[in-house]
Amino acid sequence: MKKLIVPFVFLGLALSQGCYYDNEEELYQFVTGQCDTIAVSYADDIVPLLQANCNTDGCHKAGGAGNGIFENYQAVKAKVDNGSMQARVIDQRTMPPAGTLSDCQIAIIQVWLNDGAADN
Repeated sequence: MKKLIVPFVFLGLALSQGCYYDNEEELYQFVTGQCDTIAVSYADDIVPLLQANCNTDGCHKAGGAGNGIFENYQAVKAKVDNGSMQARVIDQRTMPPAGTLSDCQIAIIQVWLNDGAADN
C-alpha cells in the first residue's frame, strides 16, 4: 500500500508547483496592445495620470503638501529637468505614496521622459 501512495504524493507535489495566480491583464498588457507606449503625449497620457494620482487633494496641487504643483506643464517639466520625477516615480517608485501606478503607467511615463518630456 505504501508503494502506491508515494508516487501519488510526488505527482501531487509536482502538479501543485505549476499552479499560481496571475492577473492576465497585467501579464499580457504589453503584448495585446492594452499598454500603448508608441505615441505617448503629455496631453493625452501624462496629464490624466497626473490628475488621477498626483493632482489630488493634499498633494501636488495648489494648497497641497506635495513638493511642487503639477497643474501645468512648466511645473511638471521643472521636476523632469531636476531629475526628481525619474528618481521618485520610476527608479524608487515612492511616488505616488500609495503606490498605485501600474507597470503600464510607469512604462508610459518612462517613454515620455526618454523622448524628452515634450509638451505635446
